[in-house]
Amino acid sequence: MRNKLCVCSVLIVLMACSAQLYAEDESSQAAIPTLESFDWLVGHWRGKGMGGDCEETWLPESGGSMLGTFKFVKDDKVNFFEMMSITVDSIGPALRVKHFNADMTGWEDKAEMVTFRYDSTSSSQVFFGGIKFMKPSRDSLLISVSFKTKDGGTKEELIRCRRVDIK
Repeated sequence: MRNKLCVCSVLIVLMACSAQLYAEDESSQAAIPTLESFDWLVGHWRGKGMGGDCEETWLPESGGSMLGTFKFVKDDKVNFFEMMSITVDSIGPALRVKHFNADMTGWEDKAEMVTFRYDSTSSSQVFFGGIKFMKPSRDSLLISVSFKTKDGGTKEELIRCRRVDIK
């Protein structure tokens, strides 16, 4: 009888420890952010970066996505455009980008896009792979873009934007 009590006590302790470890594991996993976490991106932004003028617009969430556009102008001519979306799937948020030349011919094939997986977020910044959006104040937006260089390294470009009204 005494051995059965010891075995039962050991089992109860093991189950309690297992439950505690499981609870800690569950609580230590960061919650997957919703699109509302990125509401602070919404707006029309203009600034300088990458040797030219940049313009970015983000629309509020609807239909399970946020839509954004980007235009890069250098020497008073459009160099390229981007269409962007942020969606949330079972893995978490993703930023998807399609690039276009000034004449709207695509860089990527028809069914392809560049996908940046979510890294982390706070109330005023979000990191998607090599792209960081940071909002130091209500009317300023910093966008950091990391590029791969021909020699295999990386280069970071900072785009400094201010909120503007669409006229």
